[in-house]
Amino acid sequence: MKKIWFYFANIYIHSKLNVKLFLTITLIMMTTLVFVLGGLQYAFSLYDEQIYAKSAQVLMMSSNNVEEKLERVEEVSYNIAVDPYIQKILLDLQGNVKGYDFYRLEQKIGDELEKYIDPANYVHSIYLYDSAGREFLAGDSSKPIKNKDKELALSQADKYEGKNHWMELEGSNGDLISVRLIQSYGNLNFETIGKLLIRVHLDKIVSGLPKPHGDIAGNIVITKEDEIFYSEKGIDNLKEYHFNAKDDQGYSIEYIHGERSFVSHITTDFKDWTYWSIIPFDMMFSKITAAKYTLVLVFMLMFVFLISLGFKFLRKFTNPIQELASTMQEVQKGNFHAVNQLNPSMIHEDEIGILYRNFITMIQRIDELIQENFSKQLLIKETEFKALQAQINPHFLYNTLESVNWLAKTNKQKQISSMVEALGHLMRYSTNFNRDIITLEEELDILNSYLTIQKYRFDDRIDVQIDFPCHVAKYKIPKLILQPLLENSFKHAVEPSVYLSVIKLHVYQEEDKLFIRIEDNGPGIDPLILQKVKEGKVNPNGTGIGLNNIDDRIKLYAGEQYGLRIENLSGKGTAITVVLPVQTG
Repeated sequence: MKKIWFYFANIYIHSKLNVKLFLTITLIMMTTLVFVLGGLQYAFSLYDEQIYAKSAQVLMMSSNNVEEKLERVEEVSYNIAVDPYIQKILLDLQGNVKGYDFYRLEQKIGDELEKYIDPANYVHSIYLYDSAGREFLAGDSSKPIKNKDKELALSQADKYEGKNHWMELEGSNGDLISVRLIQSYGNLNFETIGKLLIRVHLDKIVSGLPKPHGDIAGNIVITKEDEIFYSEKGIDNLKEYHFNAKDDQGYSIEYIHGERSFVSHITTDFKDWTYWSIIPFDMMFSKITAAKYTLVLVFMLMFVFLISLGFKFLRKFTNPIQELASTMQEVQKGNFHAVNQLNPSMIHEDEIGILYRNFITMIQRIDELIQENFSKQLLIKETEFKALQAQINPHFLYNTLESVNWLAKTNKQKQISSMVEALGHLMRYSTNFNRDIITLEEELDILNSYLTIQKYRFDDRIDVQIDFPCHVAKYKIPKLILQPLLENSFKHAVEPSVYLSVIKLHVYQEEDKLFIRIEDNGPGIDPLILQKVKEGKVNPNGTGIGLNNIDDRIKLYAGEQYGLRIENLSGKGTAITVVLPVQTG
């Protein structure tokens, strides 16, 4: 794979400019298409999550409403079971009641049960059975319960011993029966005196739920143990689909009757029912899917159009560049007159036109420079000759100083001799340009020559203290950075003072940094001037070199973290610290 990549990369590198531009535009377009499609896919996934969140919210509200109303039915069932009037009638019916007496009690039970019929009409009917198994009915009698369902419900009443039990009626699409055993509470013997069945229309409850309108409303389905017992839009259409909830809640995209559907579910603690929401997926996403494919089609048409337009546009750039490249090859062979074949007037005022004109100007200038080269070489030779003559002057000065030194020794003038020797030593180091980096020991030697002259000048008005550990003597530093700093102290601290001036030079090392601190007891520097010195706005006089110059030299030599640090000692003088790297080689 790596070899194939290098192979195609090599082809691309050595291709012509128009081919490179074509491949680059193609790559950009294809990459953009991939990102657009990826973004659309990501947006669809976010939309799926939004639909799931909405459908989950609808399911939660639906389940809460359904279960709340069923709990009300349970309360009704309990109230009927413990109703003292109904209990008395059921106890009376245990006797040998016949004829008119039975008819009268039947009427009383019917009137009492009618009070419990739900005004919302989701309670379809109430069935009450006495201990003899006689049935008393209140509510709608148009759709009676099948005998096998009655027998199963009554047997469930015995099983749950007075507790409410919900039973789903098979094949009725959401009809439920609340089953409860009625026991006598009057004498606390809990004798069975009857059984109660309440038939509920689940469809009536679901139809009254608050639901969103449009495609997202979908279909609400309720299952128990993966078996459907209610569907808002009928059970027959969903018999082929197997509802299997692996988790308490979630969503998926399933095919139902060959049609994609967005299916979400939630399982509640009430009877372990699972509520399902089924939304036609294609109906929801038809417009979005159409927009997706339209976008891809438009993108491909734009790609073809831009490629064809780009070729014509690129030729306006590549053809002049190729012409310019062939002219450069001729110039490389020495044919400077090949530039005369170029016609910059035919080129527009764009970058290529500028390149044309600048190339012609450059070649003409090169030709002029070649013609002028001979005369300039003569001028350089003449300058070198004058530079050699200028070197005579320092030698003449050194010889003169030697003569003065010899004369001073002859006349036993030791001070004059010592000053002349120090001055000569100082000048030799200053005018020696062969070495830019010297050891600290050599720099201190230059400093001592300078101090010899200054001590004769100021006599006992100065006290110079030099302190440095022996191991730093061989460290490398830039040449002539200490003498200008010491001269700065003499100019600003010693000369204006009539008292004893103390100058301290202290050298110390911290890790990989070398610190050289020169401190005097002069009047110090005005903080405003000190700030201007640090900003480079003021260059103190005295050395002709300047503190900023020394700081720049150190930074060029070692880096930005090194250089000079100037401190005002609050009226007690000035301290300048040179920060250098520890350099031994």
